[in-house]
Amino acid sequence: MARRLWPSKTAANLAGRTGVSKRAVELWLEGRTEPGADALVNLLRSDAGFELLQSIMEGSGTRWWKEFHRGVHIAELELKQEFIRDQIEKLKGRDR
Repeated sequence: MARRLWPSKTAANLAGRTGVSKRAVELWLEGRTEPGADALVNLLRSDAGFELLQSIMEGSGTRWWKEFHRGVHIAELELKQEFIRDQIEKLKGRDR
């Protein structure tokens, strides 16, 4: 996930979001060590938190995740709908 989000300077980006040294992150990326709970919590609380959560929960059939994911999708669609509605109203206002 990290390499997909930050193909350039992956270790530096992870280090900045987790509060862990760049060298420690490089060891994670090499598969020699794994991140600790504190680092994962910091990453979940960062701007990449939702992507991490989605990656962790991918394929999960748990009810709470399905309901949460559905709610997020509905909220995203409602925002798009509001944006489109505003755009239509602006266009209608220009034609008058």
